[in-house]
Amino acid sequence: MGSRVWAIGLMWLLCALPPVLCMTVSAPASAQDRDDRGDDGNDGDGDDGGDDRGDDGGGDDGGGDDGGDDGGGDDGGGGDDGGGDDGGGDDGGGDDGGDEGNDRDDDRDDDRDDDRDDADRGPDIPRAPAPTPRNQAASAGDRGRDYRAFEIVGLGVGSAGRAALSAAGFQLIEDRPLEGLGLRVLRLGVPAGLSEAAGIAEAQSLVPGADFDFNHLYASNAEPCTAKSCWAAQLISLPARAANACAAGAPVAIIDTGVETGHPALAGARIETRSFVPDGLAPAPADHGTAIAALLVGRPEPGVAPLAPGARLLAAAAFSRSDGRDNADAVALLRAMDWAVAGRARVIAFALAGPHNALLEAGIRAAAWRTNLVAAAGNGGPRGPAAYPAAYREVFAVAALDARRRPYRSGTRGKYIDAAAPGVGVMSAMSGGRTRVWSGSSFAVPYAVAALLRARAATDGDPGRAADLLLSLAEDLGAPGRDAVTGVGLLVSPEGACQ
Repeated sequence: MGSRVWAIGLMWLLCALPPVLCMTVSAPASAQDRDDRGDDGNDGDGDDGGDDRGDDGGGDDGGGDDGGDDGGGDDGGGGDDGGGDDGGGDDGGGDDGGDEGNDRDDDRDDDRDDDRDDADRGPDIPRAPAPTPRNQAASAGDRGRDYRAFEIVGLGVGSAGRAALSAAGFQLIEDRPLEGLGLRVLRLGVPAGLSEAAGIAEAQSLVPGADFDFNHLYASNAEPCTAKSCWAAQLISLPARAANACAAGAPVAIIDTGVETGHPALAGARIETRSFVPDGLAPAPADHGTAIAALLVGRPEPGVAPLAPGARLLAAAAFSRSDGRDNADAVALLRAMDWAVAGRARVIAFALAGPHNALLEAGIRAAAWRTNLVAAAGNGGPRGPAAYPAAYREVFAVAALDARRRPYRSGTRGKYIDAAAPGVGVMSAMSGGRTRVWSGSSFAVPYAVAALLRARAATDGDPGRAADLLLSLAEDLGAPGRDAVTGVGLLVSPEGACQ
C-alpha cells in the first residue's frame, strides 16, 4: 500500500512539472539520419549547428541579443538604423581552424536514387474529396506548428507504393511531377486517428524505398526598420553598372512572396511571375518579394542602384497567408525550384528559412548540378537552430552585416554559414508603390546573388567553381579564420561582367 501511495505521489510531482516530462515524442523516420549536418546549436554545448563545413571555434557566439524565432518568421531585431549597434559585441571571432568548406561535394549524386520510378504514371491513391473542416484546418490552421497539419509529403513513390498507401487509408491531395528536377512529389492526407509523425512512420514502413516528411513551412527573414539613409553595394566592392549590364544570358530566380510588378521601382524590369500558392489559400502580401526584386533589377534611384541591372527575373510566388502568418510549404518551394531550373535560372535565391525537410533536400541536390543556390542564414538569434535550405551543403548561406561590418544581432549562427553581406538598414521597395528600409538575412541574399553572377562569368558558369571563387575572395572579419557568425567573412564581388 505504501509503495502505491509513493508511486502515485511521484507521478503527481512529475506531471506538475513542465509538460515535456509527461510526454513521449517519436521522431519521424525522415529525421533519423542527419549525416554531418551536426548539432542544432540549441542545446547549450557550444556547437552552432549545420554541417561540417567549418569549425565555429567554440568561442563567442557573436554576442548580442538572441531574440527572434528559430529562423522562420521575422527577425526579432527590428528598429536598427543600419549604422547603430546591431552587431551586439563580438564579430564572430574565435579561431576555428577547421575545414574551409570549399569542397562543394563532388559526390552529390551518391544519394540520388536511381530506382525512384519518377516516370510512374497516374496515382493509385484516391484523391481527397472537397475540403472538409478537418482539411480546411490542415490548410489554414497550422497554429503553432512549423508544418501543414493533417498532411505529409513523399518522393519516390511508385505505383505499388501508392496502392499500399491507399489501402492503408492515406488520401491523395496532390500528385505533382517536377520535370526540371527529375522528381515527383505527393501530398498525402494522413489516415484519421494518426498524427503527422505517426503517418510518416506508417508511410515509410509501407514504402521503404521512398522519402516521407512533414510538409514543413518556411518564412521570410526580414523586418522593416527606421533607418534614414541607404548604403551597401560599395561594402562588397560592387560598382554601379550600366542599365543592361546583366541582360545577356539566362535569368535569375527568386522564391519568395509575390512581386508587385507595377511598382515604380520595377518599371521596365523584365519579370516573369508564377504562383505556387496551394489551392484554397490566399497569397501573402507582396512586400517582401517586391523588396528583393527591386534590389536585384529595380530602377536606379538616388543612393540605390540595381545589383543585377537588366537581368531577366523569374519571380516564384510561394508564400500564402493563414491565421495572420505568411509561410511557404515544402511542396510550394519544390514546385517553384522546379520551375526555376526548367527556366534555366543561373542563380536561385531563397530569402527564407525553416526546418530541415528530406524532400526539399532532395530537390536542392537535384538542382545544384545546374545552378547556384543562395539562401538566408536565418534570424533565429545566436543560439537558434540551423536554418534551411541555407544549411544544406549545396547552398551558399549568407548572413547579414550592418554598415559597420558587424553581424546582425538576431542572425542565426552556425558552421553552415559561408559568408556575410549587407543586410541591415537596406533601402528597397515595398508594395503599394512605397519604399522603406529593411533588415534581416533575407536582404543579404541579393548581394550574394549579384556576386555569384560575376563569379559565374569568371568561371565559365560552373556552379561549384563560382562559389569557391567567392569564398576565396572574402575579407576575413574578426579573429583569423572561418567562424560560425560570418563564415569566411565579408563577401567581395569579383571584377568583370555578370553574364
